[in-house]
Amino acid sequence: MCHRSPLPDIDLPGTTLFASVFAADEEALPDTPAITEIDTGRTVTYPQLRALALGTAASLAARGVGPGSVVELRMPNSINFAAGLLGASATGARVCVIGHSLIDDEANHLATLAHTTDRVTAEDIRPGEFEPVGSADDVAVIPFSSGTTGLPKGVELTHVAITANAAQFNAALAASSIGRGGGVIAPLPFSHIYGLNTLLLSSLTARRHVTTAARFNLAEFTAAHRGRAIDVSYIAPPLALALSNHPTPEDFATTRFLVCGAASLDTNLARKVERHIGVEILQGYGTTESAPVTHVGISGKSDPGTIGFAIPNTEFRLSEDNALLVRGPQLMRGYLDNPAATANAIRDGWLHTGDIARINEDETVTIIDRAKDVFKYHGFQIAPAELEALLLTHPDIDDVAVTGHRRTVDGVVEEVPRAFVVTQTALSEDDIMAWVAQRVTPYKKVRMVTFVDAIPRSAAGKILRRELTSPGAE
Repeated sequence: MCHRSPLPDIDLPGTTLFASVFAADEEALPDTPAITEIDTGRTVTYPQLRALALGTAASLAARGVGPGSVVELRMPNSINFAAGLLGASATGARVCVIGHSLIDDEANHLATLAHTTDRVTAEDIRPGEFEPVGSADDVAVIPFSSGTTGLPKGVELTHVAITANAAQFNAALAASSIGRGGGVIAPLPFSHIYGLNTLLLSSLTARRHVTTAARFNLAEFTAAHRGRAIDVSYIAPPLALALSNHPTPEDFATTRFLVCGAASLDTNLARKVERHIGVEILQGYGTTESAPVTHVGISGKSDPGTIGFAIPNTEFRLSEDNALLVRGPQLMRGYLDNPAATANAIRDGWLHTGDIARINEDETVTIIDRAKDVFKYHGFQIAPAELEALLLTHPDIDDVAVTGHRRTVDGVVEEVPRAFVVTQTALSEDDIMAWVAQRVTPYKKVRMVTFVDAIPRSAAGKILRRELTSPGAE
């Protein structure tokens, strides 16, 4: 059965990134703040950002960058990142976004995979003039899939897909009375598609004031809300966990919403955050392959533990094995240089997300787990995310990840739930296993516990399970 958004379809822009962010001429732009850097205090207005983007384009074009080029953008969250992205895009080049925090070997590997021909540098970012070129049907950016279940793949996103998703997401936010203008705080990396389009480009197209920083600092993040007209603050589950225990909820007195994405958020944790800081949480969902948003909550209509409703112009359904499939104008063109993976991911126009989901009676969707993370114990399916959500309600557990651990018992290899736990108290393995056993069906019981100092996560907040899983059977 095919399901659709409860919101009406919208007219999509069908333009380039540059044209979607900026008006046809400079005089039409509002002379209002576009981006502020928390760490430097620097602010640019929309006309100033446009001038920086055009100057960047002119600098790159002078080196021969244009249609057919692939430009590496490796910068922290900043005004320079936005100007570099929009400027490189204005030349007609593809922009390969690479995480600033990656070591050089990893970054260079991704640049090689994307066939980069040039790179945006700080010296390129200066005011100037340039006539933007390029087609809306061209590939605009090449981000990389998370790689949490395999090797990263370059994802080809066209201008049409990105600008469509920005418009779709803004229309969905409007259903929660989040309109044009206002302020947002964007702590998550712009080099990931969630940060790139949902936090940065969607906000700029709606003429919001984006506040960000090169490096995340919890104290600076919370303090930045004070004295600012912040309508929306964007977070991921690890930040939600931190906020649930943060001692100064008054920092968020003027903030109306937290939008949480990048990974699944449990209802109990969401409600805990809402009670603690007095801000409503809207959970969203998407993938790099969908530019990224396909679902988001609506204020007063969806539980924050669900991913909410489909956004306008988006359809979804479940496969026979309850995997979530989505279809809409925001889908990728394909994986770079990987037609086999593309054909496996998009079949008959439907993107196979790889996430196991449940469609609720109110047409909201709950993500159960990653399909590749789910494993079987004695024939029963175990969803690590379900056990993680439960364990995070334990008052003495600060963070947790659950994996399937292969072991040999009486010559038979089996996979059992293993919890990696971060705690500041003197809990024992038996304490935790007994606590879980009292709250789950027997086959879901945690059967191994390992205490760790931290849970490895990607920059977007996803658990890097492969870094926790021991190879082979024991």
